[in-house]
Amino acid sequence: MSVGRSPSRPALTRRHARRTDALTAQLTDVALFLGGRPGARLFQRMTIDICKDTLLRLIRTLPLPASGLVPHLGVDEFAVRRGRTYATILIDMATRRPVDVLADRAAATFASWLRDHPEVRIICRDRAGSYRDGAQVGAPQARQVADAWHLLNNLAQAVERVIGRHRADLRQPLTSHDDRTEDGPAPAVRDRAELDVHGRPRPLVARTRERHQQIHERIERGDSLRAIARDLELSRGTVNRFARAADVDELLIAAIHRPSLIDDYRLYLHHRWMEGCTNASALTREIQRLGYRGDPNSVRRHLKPYRDGAIPATAPLPNLTVRRVTDWTMRRPEHLTDVERKGLDELCERNPALATTVEYARRLAFMIRTRRSEHLALDVWIADVRLDGQRELRTLANGMRRDRAAIQAALTTTYTSGAAEGNVTRIKLLKRQMYGRANFDLLRRRILLSP
Repeated sequence: MSVGRSPSRPALTRRHARRTDALTAQLTDVALFLGGRPGARLFQRMTIDICKDTLLRLIRTLPLPASGLVPHLGVDEFAVRRGRTYATILIDMATRRPVDVLADRAAATFASWLRDHPEVRIICRDRAGSYRDGAQVGAPQARQVADAWHLLNNLAQAVERVIGRHRADLRQPLTSHDDRTEDGPAPAVRDRAELDVHGRPRPLVARTRERHQQIHERIERGDSLRAIARDLELSRGTVNRFARAADVDELLIAAIHRPSLIDDYRLYLHHRWMEGCTNASALTREIQRLGYRGDPNSVRRHLKPYRDGAIPATAPLPNLTVRRVTDWTMRRPEHLTDVERKGLDELCERNPALATTVEYARRLAFMIRTRRSEHLALDVWIADVRLDGQRELRTLANGMRRDRAAIQAALTTTYTSGAAEGNVTRIKLLKRQMYGRANFDLLRRRILLSP
């Protein structure tokens, strides 16, 4: 009895076929979702005998989808081999689906693709120069829009480099409004910092004092830094750091104020203790809801001086780190706490260069976040920074000047590169499923065909 095709039902199978159409569709879907080897392992659990190569062949037999008209295009790069080979993904921002994958991130390749798609009118991109140049050559009729998040990220990186260059001003601890003196923090505050949670002298402090004395005695005798490092069994970098410090307190400030996971929650714990909550487990659960990732033992060690009666008269102030000061600078001013605002103001009083950096960073961040750019506001910001900004901000301003049209579009429109970034995240998942062993052809097919 032959198998015929009913007008109302699709064919169950085809002549000389080794699998039914339903099974082939199932195998293809699993291959697209999981890849070759993971898909074969799944089918083994389902008692379906198939090898990984067969699944990969099913992917390669699928027709690639037609890109169609793409008036609103998103472009971003992703790593095929991190640090070595990069490719480009092109996104239809209306459907948020990939329309093509280019084998590199060169401007000429991107421009060639754009020439074949003259319907492109909007190009959302990051601030990579290759995509800017490729869009100018391949689609001069299109409007380029720089991504606002990438612009903020570029600003934050520049601010972090400025603060890192002035990290010497961060070593001096903050002073609160009621214990500020001409000589800095009170000696009792420094003495408590040199003790551990059990009230014993910290070995790190004694070792730092001893090494500082030994190194400076050897320097006064005329010994070279290389000989000192060899005799004391220290690295050249450590010896240089101790030699540059004229006073041991410069080294102790950095040594006894190292950042920890609990630093951001010391002020909260102090206020909760003063309110009467002394249960370490309960306080740990409270700060975990605020983002704390440490364990309860760290909270108990932090609260031990409180239990011994050594409760500070004023709330503890956060230690200054490059990342923390950068976060204070880039955050909205209304979202800063009183302590953070006072700390940033005090740091700006110490260093005028950081004060101007904070001012310029907040001006640009306000324009980006509010998507409001009054007439010539961006041009005025670039001119001001190029006139008296720090060199890291001047470098950023020079790059923004070359990319002014795309940045101005980012400040006056609502276009973003969020869909492109989301697809790059999905590509990372596909690469991990493929164990990094697939060639570019197979990776491109999975990117374009995966649901």
